Amino acid sequence: MRITEHSTDGAILAELGARLAWRRIDSGVTQAELAKAAGVSKRSVERIEAGRAAELPTLIRVLRSLALGDELDALVPAAPAQSRRQRVARRKAKAAAAD
Repeated sequence: MRITEHSTDGAILAELGARLAWRRIDSGVTQAELAKAAGVSKRSVERIEAGRAAELPTLIRVLRSLALGDELDALVPAAPAQSRRQRVARRKAKAAAAD
């Protein structure tokens, strides 16, 4: 399944869980081994793979343990530096105008 902006939360969680399970199995790692490497409970890994909600830090630990930490940057790309500077300049101008 392709995850799109129109996918439901449940569908996205299920797809991410299935992808992570596939990655774990392809790596030859058990749920217990992944949980230990990630510093989370086996139940947390089971819940993630089942498409259930998980705490963000838990998900990040699991992703790192599956060598997917570098992929996190693509999840929410950083704003270009110029855009950040422009926002700061606009805020300063707004604050100055309010004074």
